[in-house]
Amino acid sequence: MGKMLAAVFQGNGVLKLEEREIPQIIHPTDVRIKVTAAGICGSDLHILHVPPAQYAKPGTPMGHEFFGVVDEVGAEVTQYKPGDTVVVDNIQKCHVCEYCRNGMDNLCPDAEIYGQTLPGGFAQYAVIPEAQLLPMPSAVKPELAAQTEPLACVMNGMKKINPTPDDKVLLYGAGPIGLTFIRVLKLYGVKNLAVCEMASERKEWAKKCGADLVLDSSQDDVKEVLQEKWGSLCDIVIDAVGAGSIFGEAVHLLQAGGRLLIFGQNANAMSQVPPAVITRNELTVMGTYCAHHTFPTAIKLLQDERLGLEQIVSHKLELKDILTGIELLKQQKACRVIIYPNGIQ
Repeated sequence: MGKMLAAVFQGNGVLKLEEREIPQIIHPTDVRIKVTAAGICGSDLHILHVPPAQYAKPGTPMGHEFFGVVDEVGAEVTQYKPGDTVVVDNIQKCHVCEYCRNGMDNLCPDAEIYGQTLPGGFAQYAVIPEAQLLPMPSAVKPELAAQTEPLACVMNGMKKINPTPDDKVLLYGAGPIGLTFIRVLKLYGVKNLAVCEMASERKEWAKKCGADLVLDSSQDDVKEVLQEKWGSLCDIVIDAVGAGSIFGEAVHLLQAGGRLLIFGQNANAMSQVPPAVITRNELTVMGTYCAHHTFPTAIKLLQDERLGLEQIVSHKLELKDILTGIELLKQQKACRVIIYPNGIQ
């Protein structure tokens, strides 16, 4: 059918732009989409770290946060037709393991992930099974629709901590996920939201997105400042970074009965945590991972103007400039970077 451009993981921290054949539909339930936009995730940076902090299969086009327009459908596809706008659930489950059968399919140990082990959205076209797609209203702006997957991940975490407007919340990290948490927490009405961030540009983004208090743990005594400002410690701490040291710090910043949500993923990170602090204060420690059941919630939220996720988009780049976007994120000089494989819209 022709050639396309794709950003392909080569292994050992290398992402390379390649010209590849446009993928063809093989299975009758396949859908080929023309990728409109894809977000660069912190997980992509972990994959490109040396040594890698997350796995990806060499030879795979990266990009797991993406959506596009249906270009062609297999003979047995019933839900979509060419021209429909769709977003991709990036985790393809096995559907037969114990986790899948017990409502925890997002934790399927045999799952394949688009952009890591299967061809992803840093390409002009992708072939995806019909079951992995969800309809996206065409009226949703591309820079918002490309944020469906990370927003769905955040919403899975929000359902675990269930914040109320009066909860005192401390968030670690003002990168793309951290800023998404800020906007969602504010939409939930949280009135006391502090953010820990060391990068100067991201501190400003946190303030712009609605953080009530921005701290720098390399300069501030976080515990002392929170007690002075709030008169107490935190009800909730969210780790949107995944650095090992944060876990050990966070348990000392929670009030008795507090909740700690660990979102950030880094397979190389290690923590030292005193178990007695968790026991003595009856703390709840939770991990959260992306989940299919929160995609519909995310799609609905993207249509709510109050969410305002367009304001966290710092760069819109064509696929040929993806390495520039990755470098900006590595240097913490960007927030949400959106890649447009078929031209900026």
